[in-house]
Amino acid sequence: MDYKIETFDKFSDPRGDLIVFLRASNLDKKYKNFGQIYFVTFKKKGVIRANHYHKRIREWFGVVHGKVSVSLQDVSTGEKKRLVLDSKSDRYIRLEIGPNVAHAFKSLTATSSVVNYTDQMWSQDDVFPFELMK
Repeated sequence: MDYKIETFDKFSDPRGDLIVFLRASNLDKKYKNFGQIYFVTFKKKGVIRANHYHKRIREWFGVVHGKVSVSLQDVSTGEKKRLVLDSKSDRYIRLEIGPNVAHAFKSLTATSSVVNYTDQMWSQDDVFPFELMK
C-alpha cells in the first residue's frame, strides 16, 4: 500500500507549538508540483470525512487540533491499515497517502482540524467513493 507515516519534532514554548508541516526537501522530485493546501474541520466527535480515494492525487495530512482515527485501504490489493493522529502527541505525525489508497477520518474529540497538502489541484472527477467507516 502506498502510504508513509513520518514523525518529527514540535518546537514548544509557553506560547504554544511551532510545527514545520512540510518542506520541499520532504518531497520527491516528482511530487514538487504545488497543488493546494486546505483545512478539513470536524464539528463534533464521531464525524467522518473522506471515505474515498483518488486515482491521481497524492496527499499529505496532519492533525492541527484534536484527535482522529484514520482508516486506509489499498483499492487494488485490499491491504488495510488503521492509525490515530493526535495533535497532543509529543512528536508530530504526517501521513502521506498515494493514489488508489482509500482513506477515511473520524473525529475522536469534540472538535478536530486536519491540514492537507496535495500535489495537484483537487477535482471532483478524481474522487471515488469507498466506504471505510460508518
